[in-house]
Amino acid sequence: MNVYVRELARQLGRRGIEVDVFTRWREREDPQIQSLGPNARVVHLLSGPIGYYPKMDVYRRLPEFSQRVLDFARDEDRRYDLVHSHYWLSAEVAEVLRSRWRTPVVQMFHTLALVKAQAMDDSMNGEDQVRELAERAAVRTADRIIASSEIELSDLITLYDAEPSKVRVVPLGVDTRLFRPLRQADARAALGRDACEFLILFVGRIEQIKGIDVLLEAIGDLLRGRPDLKRRTCLVVVGGAIDPRIDGSESEKIAELQAMVDAHGIGENVDFVGSLEQPELALYYSAADVCAVPSLTESFGLVALEAMACGTPVVATRVGGLQTVVTSESGVLVPPGDAEALAHAIESLLDDMELRIQLAAGARARAVTFTWDRVADGVEDIYSELLTPARAGISK
Repeated sequence: MNVYVRELARQLGRRGIEVDVFTRWREREDPQIQSLGPNARVVHLLSGPIGYYPKMDVYRRLPEFSQRVLDFARDEDRRYDLVHSHYWLSAEVAEVLRSRWRTPVVQMFHTLALVKAQAMDDSMNGEDQVRELAERAAVRTADRIIASSEIELSDLITLYDAEPSKVRVVPLGVDTRLFRPLRQADARAALGRDACEFLILFVGRIEQIKGIDVLLEAIGDLLRGRPDLKRRTCLVVVGGAIDPRIDGSESEKIAELQAMVDAHGIGENVDFVGSLEQPELALYYSAADVCAVPSLTESFGLVALEAMACGTPVVATRVGGLQTVVTSESGVLVPPGDAEALAHAIESLLDDMELRIQLAAGARARAVTFTWDRVADGVEDIYSELLTPARAGISK
C-alpha cells in the first residue's frame, strides 16, 4: 500500500495534479512535510505519540487525526477537490473530510476483512468486526471504489453488496527501471550471498495471512527429503521488524518463526533480514532462483510482479489477484495452505534450469505491461468522472 500511494502520487504530480498524502507521524527523523517529487508531498501529522502502536489504538485516534488534517488545510489555506482514501482506517477520515469540504471520495481497500476471514477460516474478532463495519460504510458512501483485480471486484460485490457501477478495476504497477533483470552472480556478489547454490526468496509482512508458516513447513519437508538440496539451498525472508521497538507484533512473530525453523532443523538454511529499501530488495529479486509468494489471500500480488520484473520465476498460491498476475509463462500456481504442493513446485524449479530460464523470460515480458503510468491513467480517468473540468486540477 505504501508503494502504491507513493508511486501514484509521483505519477499524478508529474501530470500537474497537486497531491498531498496525509499520514500519521511515526518516525521521529521524518520532516513534517516531505517531497515526493513535483506537485506531490507527504504530510506527517501528530496523532498520538510518534512511533509504533497497535492498529486499534490508531483507530481510536482517528477523530484526532481527522482534525489535524482539517487544521493543516485551514492553516495553509488549501482547497482540496477530491479525497482518495486508502485502507479501512482512512475511510472514516475520508467521510469526515467529505462532510466538511463537500468533496467526492475515491476509496481503495488493498485488503478486505471478510476476504481475510475466509482465507484464515477464522471467526471475526473485535478488531475485524470494527473493520468490517468501516469497510461496509465506505462501500456505501464512496463515490468510486478502485479494485486492483476482477477478483477483488467480485469480492466487493458478493461480500459487501457494492454497487457495480461505482467500482473500477485498475491493476497495480511496477517500476521496471528499478526492478529489472541483473546478472544473478553480480546481484549475489553485491549482497554477499555467494554461499548458496540455490536461493529462494520470500518478501512480505510477517504474518500468517502471507503464508510464511506454510513456506517454512514446505522448505523443511523439501530439505529433509532432499539432503543434496539441504547443503545447497538458502531461504531469505525479507520483511517485518526485527527490532521490537519498530513493531512489537512483527518482531514477536519472527521469534515464533525462528523457533519453527529450529524445529524443522533448517536453521542454517533460513535467514531473516527484516525490511529493506527498494534498491536492495531489487538485488535480492535478481539474486533469487525462485520467489515464493504463499499468501492465503492477496488482493493483487505486488511482490510477485516485482519479482517477475526482475526476471525471477514465481511460485505463488492460486488466490485473489495472484491468479491474474502469475501465468503459466511466468511461474507456478499452487493451492493455498498446501505445504506439500508448494514444496513440490519449488523443487521442480530448482531441478530444472531450462524451465527457470523459460519462466524468467516470460515473467519479465509480462511484468513490463504493468506500469505505474498506466495506473495513473486509470486513476486520473476516475477522478475525471467525479470532477468538472474546472475543478480537475487538484486532488489528494
